[in-house]
Amino acid sequence: MKKFVIVFVVWFAFMTEGIAAEKTVTIATLNWLPYSGRFLPNYGIAPELVSAAYARKGYKAEYNFMAWTKVLEEVREGKYDAAANAYYTDERAKAYLFSDVYMDSPIVFYKRKDSRIRWNGSLEELKPYRIGIVKGYANGPEFDKADFLDKRVSKNEILNIKKLILKQADLIVADKFVGHYLINEKLPEHEKDILEPLPIPLYVNKLHLIFSKKVPDAQQKLEVFNNGLKEIIKDGTLERILVKYGFEK
Repeated sequence: MKKFVIVFVVWFAFMTEGIAAEKTVTIATLNWLPYSGRFLPNYGIAPELVSAAYARKGYKAEYNFMAWTKVLEEVREGKYDAAANAYYTDERAKAYLFSDVYMDSPIVFYKRKDSRIRWNGSLEELKPYRIGIVKGYANGPEFDKADFLDKRVSKNEILNIKKLILKQADLIVADKFVGHYLINEKLPEHEKDILEPLPIPLYVNKLHLIFSKKVPDAQQKLEVFNNGLKEIIKDGTLERILVKYGFEK
């Protein structure tokens, strides 16, 4: 009987230790190539960075992909711990907790190469133009508040790009790397040389994890990520991942 009790105690201790080791964070995100994608290696650069930071603290990050508007809704309701690839806005800060920054996201205007549009950085200059944007995306506080601009909403970036090619928009707003990726990977050959980015960025957004305020241990999981992020920055892991994917630090 004593032997059985000892064996049971050892088994129970082993099992509880195993359970404790299986710490997971559930993360919702979107197919936003090349930053993240269901079928990309390691789900793309952003999930690889996030997973590396969590792994340093003994956590496993699990990802689910969906439309961005659904990502925000599901995380806000506490169905997932966090969302990846979120920009900061004052409105979002009311509903979510924001992690430290793990990447930059340069926002630019794309135009047709045969267009004579030039932009010197003032939003007033853009009044005459039809500007394609993606529903639910944050493109910088000044631009988002500029109700005097003619903004045309699409469900995703590729539809925006098609609008520009078909001259249904004069400009579109996109992350520089996303636009470059989609033009080169998703368009037919005869359309790949039609578009170009304007040289002056509209805004340089920062990428965060955002955590649901309805998840009881959200603050703890946020701090775990921030601490892991500091470690992969310090030892060069973050920079090596950026270089691997062709991103500048």
